[in-house]
Amino acid sequence: MTRECNQDFTLLKNYIADYSIGSNLQQEAYVQHAKQMHKVYFSLLSWHAEYQHQIDFFTDEYSSNNDILIRLSEAISDIGSSKFNWLNGSYKASRVMLRSAIENFVRAMSAIDDEEQLQEIRVYALFENAGDSEVFNSSNTVKNSYITLHSKYKELCKDTHTASNENMESVTSLVDYPKYIEAKSTSTKDLFLSVVKNILAILCIYFNKLYHKMHHRNKENIINSLPTAIRPNVLVP
Repeated sequence: MTRECNQDFTLLKNYIADYSIGSNLQQEAYVQHAKQMHKVYFSLLSWHAEYQHQIDFFTDEYSSNNDILIRLSEAISDIGSSKFNWLNGSYKASRVMLRSAIENFVRAMSAIDDEEQLQEIRVYALFENAGDSEVFNSSNTVKNSYITLHSKYKELCKDTHTASNENMESVTSLVDYPKYIEAKSTSTKDLFLSVVKNILAILCIYFNKLYHKMHHRNKENIINSLPTAIRPNVLVP
C-alpha cells in the first residue's frame, strides 16, 4: 500500500476500535423499533429451532428435499442480516437483505410442489409459478400473506435498482456511521415487521401439524407475533 493508503488504513483501524451504537439507545423511537423487530425475529428463530429439532417429522410430512430446508434456513439468516444492518443504520442494506429473504422463502416453499422452482432463474417466473402453487393457495390466509410478500418484494426491488432518490444512500464520511435516521429507520422497520409476520403466518398455517408438535413455550413465543385475526387459523388444528 502507498503511504497515504497506509495512513488511511490506520484511521480505519481506529474507527473500528471505537465503533459503538450505544448512543442510539438514547433515542426512544430506536429502542421501541428494535424491540418490535426483536419480538418477531425471536418468534421466527423459535420456529426455525423447532423445525430443526423435528426434522424427521418435517421430512416425512412435508418434504425430504434438503435444498428446500437449506433455502428456508437461508431466508431466516437473511432476515437476521437485515436486522443487524438496521441496528447499525445501514437501512438500504437492511432492505436489500429483506428482498433476498422473500425470494429465498418463496423459492423454498413453492418448491414443495415443484422442485424446478429451486433452479428457476427468471424472477418473474418464480413468483408467477409460486402464485399458482398449491402451497400458496392452501388457504385464504396463506394466499393473502403471499400476495403481501410479493407486493413488499416489488417495493424492495426499488432499492436494488435505485429507482429514486428515496432509494439512495448518499456517500458520506465514514465517521458519520453508525448513524440513526428516524424516517429511514421507521420505514425499514415497518417493512421488516410486515415481511416477518407474513412469513410466520405462512409457516404456522401450512406447517400447522408441526406447530402443534412444538414445545408449549415456543408455540407461545411464535403465536404472540402473529396478528390477532389469524391466530385462530393457527390454534385450531
